[in-house]
Amino acid sequence: MKLKFIKPTKDHGELIATWKYSGEYSFYDNDKTESKREWSKNIDKEENTFVIYNENNELIGNCSFDYEDGEFMLGVQMKPAITGKGMGTEFVKEILDFGRKQYKFNKIELLVAKFNKRAIKVYERQGFIITEEFMWHVNNEDKEFISMKRVW
Repeated sequence: MKLKFIKPTKDHGELIATWKYSGEYSFYDNDKTESKREWSKNIDKEENTFVIYNENNELIGNCSFDYEDGEFMLGVQMKPAITGKGMGTEFVKEILDFGRKQYKFNKIELLVAKFNKRAIKVYERQGFIITEEFMWHVNNEDKEFISMKRVW
């Protein structure tokens, strides 16, 4: 998989705002709440955020590398139509490779909903370990979350 990372445009935001996931993964829908809808539509204004294209020039996801208090935090979103098809491990590997070249980090953290076993397996395959479990009120719901970290 050869991915291309570019800064998002307003058009990307309009498209990403329509992404809907099936079943319990609808928790991640980009129109789930007003704040999520606004984030999606304004992704072009987010710092350290990229949209991701595959080798066929198709938009397949987005990612962010937020930096707070001396720590990098990874955000990952894959287009709903391609989730659950065995592409996650390579997708995340390419994101991490890109991020390390761009930002030179030696460790990074992420948060993932505890029910999202598919994503947790992908992150573990990339060397992430669970560092904490907690409840978080997000998207108008209380959900169990996991914090994960990878160190190189």
